[in-house]
Amino acid sequence: MTMQISYRKATQADMDIMTDLLFLLYNDEGQAPDLSREELFAENEQLFADTSQIFFLAFDGDRPVGVSHGSLRREYVNGANDGLKGYLEAIYVLPDYRKNGIAAELDKIIGRWAKRNGCREMASDCLLENTDSYKFHRKIGYEETERNVFFLKSLEPQKYKIHPVDDTVRAKIQPILDETWGAPYLAINGKLWDSRSMPGYAAVSDDEVLGYLLYELHSGVCEIMVLESVAQNIGIASVLIEQVKQAAKANGVSKVIVQTSNDNTHAFRFYQRRGFTIREVRLGAMDAARKLKPSIPLIGEEDIPLRDEIEFEIEV
Repeated sequence: MTMQISYRKATQADMDIMTDLLFLLYNDEGQAPDLSREELFAENEQLFADTSQIFFLAFDGDRPVGVSHGSLRREYVNGANDGLKGYLEAIYVLPDYRKNGIAAELDKIIGRWAKRNGCREMASDCLLENTDSYKFHRKIGYEETERNVFFLKSLEPQKYKIHPVDDTVRAKIQPILDETWGAPYLAINGKLWDSRSMPGYAAVSDDEVLGYLLYELHSGVCEIMVLESVAQNIGIASVLIEQVKQAAKANGVSKVIVQTSNDNTHAFRFYQRRGFTIREVRLGAMDAARKLKPSIPLIGEEDIPLRDEIEFEIEV
């Protein structure tokens, strides 16, 4: 049988495909024989909305032939160290496609995702009587920790390099930025800025962007216009901030500033922990920003009304 196997992250549009494959898994292996397909579909919808969960699919041409489900866990996992770790929640390949390395590749993809999110270990489990699953885990590098049976394997720290944003790097970060912000244009401090021409830096690993920062030099300051970490919990944002501080110095600028909206409490903590102080609070600034960019929502993170801009600064 000639196969053309490809892999990709599952999207909301793949919910039926994911559910069908996982339903086969849970019924074939007796893990949840009383769970109906409708109940499994509803459960998958809830998991899909959780950023600590992820699904990947394997295809032979257009035919879905495998699925894997991974998660990030902070709670205790048998045999693992404290802190964040990746967890292989489920993996399934159609019987006719087994023993072709598809399941092993789906596991590797989950491992790379966990590594990008700061994990140093990958864990899993199976039922005691599931000897096929046990053999599979041992074959791909997991070690049994204790019964009833849990597995663990180490993940190498995520390695990356910082690159200035050139045309090649920009082609990689622009789709990420456009998806996050809804457009290449940023409405900041009463002005519409075009991100497509901004200088910046990106953290790149194996040709994949893990995070990026764009800035502008204007009015005697260096302003961080966008800072986004695709991979969490591995210090990329802090490294990018240090890089832009060096860029400011090289351009004879002694102050770096950054704006955030009133709903972004995570940014408040992040910047202040890195030495930034509040420079200005602009009440009602988001109403003015909406006139420039109508797509800005009325409600932000944690259901907080999106109203004001807060400006932070740091001397360099």
